[in-house]
Amino acid sequence: MPSQSRRYSSPYGMADPALETSWGWVLAYGLLVILIGVFALLNPIATGFATGVFLAVALLIYGILAIAAGLSSLSRRARWIEILLGVLSLVAAAITFFNPFAGALTLVALIGAWLLIIGVFEIAGAFQSAHDRGWRLLLGVLDTVLGGLLLFSDPATGLAFLALAVGLSFLLRGTFLIILAMGLRRIGKL
Repeated sequence: MPSQSRRYSSPYGMADPALETSWGWVLAYGLLVILIGVFALLNPIATGFATGVFLAVALLIYGILAIAAGLSSLSRRARWIEILLGVLSLVAAAITFFNPFAGALTLVALIGAWLLIIGVFEIAGAFQSAHDRGWRLLLGVLDTVLGGLLLFSDPATGLAFLALAVGLSFLLRGTFLIILAMGLRRIGKL
């Protein structure tokens, strides 16, 4: 019986050089994402500004595409609704471009309202549940408190929350990429 090589190989039996070297790029990307996360945590004002600009760009793209869809011959029903939504999105994009912090704070207020509403429903559901009443009640109270804090907080608290959410997301994503890179490196050495 022929001995099997422990080295990872492509389906054609040869080592995959791309896999052996790609882990370094994934590792560098992961480290860069972690640095961005740390920057977001340390500078909530820059994070709020960047989030506001990103929201403005997203609204601009949606507005253009909605108007194009409304004007196209494919859209017979709801044509005016698409055009109206597109125009409203363009107006919101313009306002957000001129004041990115307002866009970021609006996003924080929407997250706060969502958490508050979800928390109330979780609390109501906890009293109807027999299995996990304690956990549901705890999560409902936590979501309600966080939602109320975000919804009724001052702008500095809102920007700090946004920076925390963005920073933690980038830190976790970067950590995942570093773990992935180490796995690719190990497979490349087999």
